[in-house]
Amino acid sequence: MLIVAFTWSAWVLFSPLNLYVSYPASIIPNTLLYTPIMYYLVRRWLRTMTKRKGGPAAGFDVVEPGQAGPEDGDELGTATRSYSTITPPRITGSKSDIREAPAGLERQFFVKLPDIEAGEGLFDKEELMRGAMVRSRVSSGGWIRKRISSRGSGSLKASEIETHGRSMRWRIPQGEPSSIHVPATVIAAAARSHPRENQRGIKISEEDLRENVFTGRTPLTVIMVIDVSMSMKASLDEIRQLVGRIERETRGSRDRAGIIAFKDNGAVEVQVPTSNWNKIYRALARLKLSGLTPIADAMMKALESIRRERMRNPGIEPLVVLISDFAPNIPLAQGAGPGHARYTPVRDLVYAARLLKREKVRLAAVNVDRGQRKWPRFLKLPYHDSLELATTLRMRKEGLSDQLETILSVPEFRQEFGAYLIARAAGGRAFLSDEILREKSVLGAFLRGSGTRSRLRAENLKRAESYIAR
Repeated sequence: MLIVAFTWSAWVLFSPLNLYVSYPASIIPNTLLYTPIMYYLVRRWLRTMTKRKGGPAAGFDVVEPGQAGPEDGDELGTATRSYSTITPPRITGSKSDIREAPAGLERQFFVKLPDIEAGEGLFDKEELMRGAMVRSRVSSGGWIRKRISSRGSGSLKASEIETHGRSMRWRIPQGEPSSIHVPATVIAAAARSHPRENQRGIKISEEDLRENVFTGRTPLTVIMVIDVSMSMKASLDEIRQLVGRIERETRGSRDRAGIIAFKDNGAVEVQVPTSNWNKIYRALARLKLSGLTPIADAMMKALESIRRERMRNPGIEPLVVLISDFAPNIPLAQGAGPGHARYTPVRDLVYAARLLKREKVRLAAVNVDRGQRKWPRFLKLPYHDSLELATTLRMRKEGLSDQLETILSVPEFRQEFGAYLIARAAGGRAFLSDEILREKSVLGAFLRGSGTRSRLRAENLKRAESYIAR
């Protein structure tokens, strides 16, 4: 107030208006002119001082949190807090508008996970609880249909991975040798060296190395990816029988099994891989049917589970068993709607399957849709080979050069060939549920399908082309 009174008095005494108006009469016009000028100057000064980051009275640091007592640095004209500009968030709008998650956040942060325990029951809970208390009789071979030599280890032949089991022979290493076969290495070095004077022993070089080839069996890590959407209601028996077959072939061994269920708009890991089937039974009892079919998200969740298992044990042998009717309707980009450029649930299957193949994960796609039985009956071939033959014929007709693009470009194939599309992109094999249940060993069929590449015979192509031409 003193500053205002002093500046007003000085303005009234020395104002240029005094030259035209006498002193007592000039007070009112000088006051009217002084008021807006002083208001503008004070506002400009305050705006300038609040923008300062250092120096006397920087930012007008006069109020601080905490106790009201004086602290070091509270002297007149000294700022005690540093100031920084507040950057407004770049993410605006609702969560459904977000396409990509910020750094450090997974995409599931913006997706509401499905409630696995909401809906219609998939398994008989009482029956599962009774089975959970049954102890596997490993000592006898009647309850689990496996050989005694394999029951204590696993289901996968160790010769396929060359790291487990008992050494049966040797071979020249294909890349980095995993285990050196010492006798064969010494014999190869001795055969290569020549007797010389004053030479003691033999010298082993890199070309003399020989590695072991093992026999026996090694544990599998089976990830059962189960579709619990409402479209699976007509296929409950097939799901129960398939899970029961996998249980009979893995329980009592060191094979590990995990469960991932998917419905609504996402997938949930219901049970991490374990060899304790009592835990798996309890996890199966939680599964309920409802919602839509986000297959691509379930495959990504299976890949995340395998990566965690590999962090624990880099030598695991994973197998993903995807059980579904393969009618995807939810893409990975949850914010995209039908008709949007990013609404591509079928193309997302190819993306996820290729990631599994790149990570060297075996995949078996089991289709429980009963309407798919028409293809093996029509073409007189197994399910996978029938779809491969149909795709090849359509590919020739359309003048295309890639089977995956043929499926994606033909609407009928895009709707019905989901299982074959995934298996083809992941390097696995597609099965019908009743076809795989007729096999003597379910896991054996899955492993054979992932290790071999189906080839169409020329006579099958000619027979199918002549039949269609009629």
